[in-house]
Amino acid sequence: MIKKAAKKINQTILWLDNAPLWGFFFLLFLIVFLLFPILREGSVFEYHDQLDEYMMNTVLTARHLGEGLEVLPEMMGGINASGLQPAGVLFVPLFCVLPAFWAFVLQYAIVFAAGFFGMYLCVKEMTESSVLALMAAGCFCMLPLYPIYGLSEMGIPLVLYSFIKLWKGAKPWTCLLMLLFFALASHLVYTGYTVLGLWAVGLLISLFRKRKSGWLAAAFFLLLAVYILENYHLFAELFLGGSNYVSHREEMVTYAMPFFQTVWDVFVSSAQHAPSLHKYLIIPIAAILAAGGFLIKNMSQEMRVIYYKALGGALFLIGIALFYGICKWQPIVDIKNDLSGFLHYFQIERLYWLYPAGWYLEMALCFSLLWKLKANGRRAVLINAPLLKLAVIFMLLCPTLLLIAKRSVFYMNFSQYMKGSGNTGYISWESYYAEDLMQELEDVIGRDISTYRIANLGISPSPSLMHGFYTVDGYSNNYSLDYKHAFRQIIAKELEKDEPTRLYFDNWGNRCYLFNGITGSAWMLGKDSQIVYEKPEFDMEALKALGCEYLFSCGVIENAEELGLSCLGYYETESSYWGIWLYKLQ
Repeated sequence: MIKKAAKKINQTILWLDNAPLWGFFFLLFLIVFLLFPILREGSVFEYHDQLDEYMMNTVLTARHLGEGLEVLPEMMGGINASGLQPAGVLFVPLFCVLPAFWAFVLQYAIVFAAGFFGMYLCVKEMTESSVLALMAAGCFCMLPLYPIYGLSEMGIPLVLYSFIKLWKGAKPWTCLLMLLFFALASHLVYTGYTVLGLWAVGLLISLFRKRKSGWLAAAFFLLLAVYILENYHLFAELFLGGSNYVSHREEMVTYAMPFFQTVWDVFVSSAQHAPSLHKYLIIPIAAILAAGGFLIKNMSQEMRVIYYKALGGALFLIGIALFYGICKWQPIVDIKNDLSGFLHYFQIERLYWLYPAGWYLEMALCFSLLWKLKANGRRAVLINAPLLKLAVIFMLLCPTLLLIAKRSVFYMNFSQYMKGSGNTGYISWESYYAEDLMQELEDVIGRDISTYRIANLGISPSPSLMHGFYTVDGYSNNYSLDYKHAFRQIIAKELEKDEPTRLYFDNWGNRCYLFNGITGSAWMLGKDSQIVYEKPEFDMEALKALGCEYLFSCGVIENAEELGLSCLGYYETESSYWGIWLYKLQ
């Protein structure tokens, strides 16, 4: 009876392995995205570098879409449009026709779906296993990658799938459409240049082997053409000297890091903005590859091909960590700091953004070796049983599943739904952007919002910008060096009081904020922070020279009158993360 049941289960698993399991996406999608219509603006997303930077790039670009402006007026006294490039131009129209929250949720839904189906198709193509494709795709799309970056990370499997199909001579049009989708929804300087570089290598290999490569070449030039059109300001600056200003990035300083420790850290934990959460996969992958090395003579031709792909993938992932370490190695850093222009500030080490896709593709290839394992002898029936193989694979994957679940956007929002912000400590969209508070401040000021500028002290400028205020501060990875110097004059004496903050502003400077010696480089000081600014030495004349008339402060400024500030009151709302003291420059 037990043998019959086990046989039936094994047959069912084998049937599922050939079934279109991509249909489970809709269940996963429903589970993850059902919370957003329920929580609405009470939903939670990572704010660092997402809600406070690239969200503004997309929102401000959308506000002026079609106007042909070279300078967008709201931020930093007017900033060149090239300094506010969205991560994916395809998503900008969403922010023109929908409220920002729903546009962002829709963008996340598109990115989530592209990540799942790209990984599913890629793994299915490489392993012929629907079960492994579902596992890899489910893990990948649940990673806490930033939706605001579009397909820069989530779209990598889609690109690889397109390359594989074109390499095999499949009909090109679907692949070309996928690549067009990727190019429009990703950013050249995040992973676009990497995709182009690796595609070019693949194209050269194809030519060297004398394969038909016309569509591979057409796909490469399609990607290149779209990226050039999207980034024509950048290419004009690089090749034609078309920039009308010197970027603040010329003063950026790259810091060296210990080589071996850096390589190890990246290999185990990845790096900024690419949380692949793969650390519990390293030992199983290494063990499978090591065992495969001993058993390779007894493998079938099919398994050998998969083994060599898995081995090549592992070496590639190790190479990415080594490349990052080299880029952060002292001799290379010294050379980079001595250069000028694009080569001075270009972050070529962002090759590690391939890690999220790379590790789960590697996982699928290695697990495929277990899945296709065939044994002979007395225990062959047990070892060959799909149920046992599936149980082993699940046990190996379980620690990673738990880690992904705990770090996912779904976990944050489920906790938010069950416990509320007061207990989770998460900052919701509603709390962060605090639209009701911003509207109250606008009403108190009582003037046309476009006729004055404000500055923020201890507060991210993004909520002000989202509401529509015009600011003298902001977060941009490419703005005028002259503006940085003019803004620095405001905070010069305060920077002298705190060396880490001075270095943060002088040697990086993307955050052009009112840093000071009291709260340092902090910009997330909420209404519970109880900050008191004791005699800050801001140059108020320099602040006025930038057009600033009002100051939003997270705390009381003790010497306000001495600085020429008049207090118009303190404002907060029940839902706002911020509590703001409103000052007017006299």
